[in-house]
Amino acid sequence: MKKILAIALSAASLFAYEIAVAKKSEINITKDYVANIYSKNKIMVATRLMGFIKKMPVEEGEIVKKGQLLFEVDPSDINSMLNQAQGALLQAKSGVLMAQMAYADALKDYYRFKDLYSKGAVSKRDFEKITLMKNIRKQQVDMAKGMLKQAEAALNRVKAQYKYAKVKSPINGVVTMKMKKVAEMALPGYPVLVLSDLKSLKAKSYVKASDMDYFKLGMPVSIYVPALKKTYQAKISTIIPSADPATHSFVVKYTFKNPKGLIPGMYAKAKIVVGKKEAILIPYAALTSREGIVGVFVDNNGIANFVPVKQIGQVGSNIAIQGLKGGEKVILYPPANLVDGQKL
Repeated sequence: MKKILAIALSAASLFAYEIAVAKKSEINITKDYVANIYSKNKIMVATRLMGFIKKMPVEEGEIVKKGQLLFEVDPSDINSMLNQAQGALLQAKSGVLMAQMAYADALKDYYRFKDLYSKGAVSKRDFEKITLMKNIRKQQVDMAKGMLKQAEAALNRVKAQYKYAKVKSPINGVVTMKMKKVAEMALPGYPVLVLSDLKSLKAKSYVKASDMDYFKLGMPVSIYVPALKKTYQAKISTIIPSADPATHSFVVKYTFKNPKGLIPGMYAKAKIVVGKKEAILIPYAALTSREGIVGVFVDNNGIANFVPVKQIGQVGSNIAIQGLKGGEKVILYPPANLVDGQKL
């Protein structure tokens, strides 16, 4: 049995361990603040018609394109108005026709009386009456044509209402709120949907007054979005210097370098550098655990010594720890059977 153990230890000592040196470095101390994604350009979408909503093919959170149908209002009332306008137009056309016929008769009488008057066959009084009648009939034609134009304009206005029955998106954006549903009444000027512009996305946090010294305009910020499992780079663009009297907090806004993939309303975490501290950096591959304790194996003159450590952060591909002094040779990818005190 002793011979077998000796052979095993001898084989372990021949194993080529990969070594890295623990380095002392100054690292950033960071603090996370809750943030939410929002759009600075919100559009309240309403209809110019009053009527029941007939169709609404979009949902909250859905991205829409400019010109895409958002909702449609039942045009039943417009149909009634259209019938009335068409009836008024026919009546106006008939009025023009009748006025023109009356004017044609008056014009014939005028020329006839004019000829008779020139020959002295009719009195000046009778000729003036016929002339007056001709002028009145001409005015009636002009009035009838004016009413016809009004009727045509009214019909065109009613027809134009049909395009307002189908409300389309004025921008590329996302539906952030639905204030009405299908079968509910839409009223002119009252919003049915709220759209947010995806090109003007920002983030904001509410920061307590005691932390405001950490925030400076232009400071770089890392914003992590859990829903996307992605970190975005941003900078502090606005600090509103008036505390909310209810929460005693300040509003800090962040501008993204590239907001692609973000949607208004997303939850996020803004990571701010609040200071610096000294730490030891080691490769992540050096971390291991023994009996539930996290630590590293240090090459101490050919002997593997297990040293418990505490993780305090991550710097690139390295882990910042406490528990070492710096300069130690740590073993990378330590095998599961490596134990404290074992010869290397």
